[in-house]
Amino acid sequence: MGSGMKNTMLPTSALLLMLMALLSGSARTARAQPGALETIRQRGTLRIATDATYPPFEYREGGRLQGFDIEIGDEIARELGVSVTWIPMEWSGVLGALETRKCDLVMSGVTITDERKKGNAFSQPYFLSGQSIARRKGDTTVKTLDDLREKTVSVQEETTGQYALLKAGIPKTRIQKFDQLQDGLLDVRNKKSDAVVADLPALKAILRKGYPELELAQDTPFVQENVGIVARKTEPDLLLAVNQAIERIFVDGRYARIYEKWLGDPVTPALIADLNRVRDVGTPVAAPAKAAPSSAKEETPAAASPSGSALSIRWDLLRDTLPVLLAGARMTLLLTGLTLLLGMPGGLLIALARLSGFAPLKLLATAFVEVVRGTPLLMQIYVIYFVLPAAGLSLGPFVASVAALSLNASAYISEIFRAGIESIDTGQREAARALGMTGSAAMRWVILPQTVRRVLPPLTNEAVALLKDSSLVSVVALAELMRVGKEVATNSGSPTTIYLAVALLYLLMTLPLTFLVRRLEQRWQWVSRRGGGLPRSLAGHNGGAG
Repeated sequence: MGSGMKNTMLPTSALLLMLMALLSGSARTARAQPGALETIRQRGTLRIATDATYPPFEYREGGRLQGFDIEIGDEIARELGVSVTWIPMEWSGVLGALETRKCDLVMSGVTITDERKKGNAFSQPYFLSGQSIARRKGDTTVKTLDDLREKTVSVQEETTGQYALLKAGIPKTRIQKFDQLQDGLLDVRNKKSDAVVADLPALKAILRKGYPELELAQDTPFVQENVGIVARKTEPDLLLAVNQAIERIFVDGRYARIYEKWLGDPVTPALIADLNRVRDVGTPVAAPAKAAPSSAKEETPAAASPSGSALSIRWDLLRDTLPVLLAGARMTLLLTGLTLLLGMPGGLLIALARLSGFAPLKLLATAFVEVVRGTPLLMQIYVIYFVLPAAGLSLGPFVASVAALSLNASAYISEIFRAGIESIDTGQREAARALGMTGSAAMRWVILPQTVRRVLPPLTNEAVALLKDSSLVSVVALAELMRVGKEVATNSGSPTTIYLAVALLYLLMTLPLTFLVRRLEQRWQWVSRRGGGLPRSLAGHNGGAG
């Protein structure tokens, strides 16, 4: 066992060294990039990342991406003389994809804020939006923003709706943050939250599609916002070309046609005037002194500073966010500890049930294990938190998370215990029965002590996997480490910095588990050297009886 554990440490050590090398050597990887616009034209396609779960801006229907942003992006690519490749991904990952050059632009209904401008560049606004409130139908206690101070409010994580609530003085403890707006609406429908705050156009579109129990509390937004296209700061040539494309789309009528199609309202002179009024809200970018194509290639390298490296690390950001990340790590450890506390005995009981001679109990335990192992953990979390309320069982985020993780862990742990019990030689049972022990006593004093020592390594692996799987409970608005990391990364402007820090924290939490099992194995090696016989007390009792 000892040599096996040493081998398992090699990949962990290699990963730790790799992450440290990335942190320390990131500056050396930075190099001037060629002109972004020229590169895109040579490639022939513009790559745009989006979170395709936000109608009417971007969503998938009939296997095809569509929406307001999709058509605007298509027109911008046409103006640049290239095709467009849309890259759908989760909202928390779109800015990280931009930083690591997986895409060229981000179009996902992104509101321009001062915090986001610290790490990203924004085009001039191409849409004016605002936050509004949705409630359960007939709930007259929710009308305005002031009514939400004593309510539980759902939002999509790290959106301007969340910041609007915080700015209005809504306590953090009353804000439920979900990966998708639809999950927040479902939370309101299940009467766990009282209202949801989001972009007015998105609320209108989603409510029309499938939430007849909900309604808008107000027809006008309580705060106005500017939506822009996100680019890298080190690529002003691309940003300038995008701004010029937006201007041409405004002028020739294409914008009005797309706006009316997806928003259902005509484009008025007042709207165009408002867009012109806020055109400087984006990132300032100066036009080149010469518009000749030959000059573009010469100017871009100077603009591309080394700070634009995809692997640049912001140590000031790490210093400021470390307390928040550590709080998330504590929640992860708490979830893991409680799940093991419930899952270990639960798994043992299920294993004993599967090995029992009572057919109904054995069938029930087998069915439970097969159902849990045959369905994704994420789906189990969704069912317990979002679906069970329809059956009258409503659990809070923390309790639902612990319940889902514990049920899932108990199914896998039961198989570990069952395999361990069946691996004990039948002679052990026969010797125990010869001493006059009952079947349950033999299991308690002879079989299980040996089983625990045998299954310790796979149980440790299950604990490590459980610690990492706890990140899935972020979908029910629980602030564990991965959830906190995504929240910080989305608006920090440096998601690579945050995600590397999160990876290191996970690594630091799993290493002690590996160390612990190695020490326990060394402590219990005497059992193997004794030849696998009965425990000392029983062996002595056997000798006396003889």
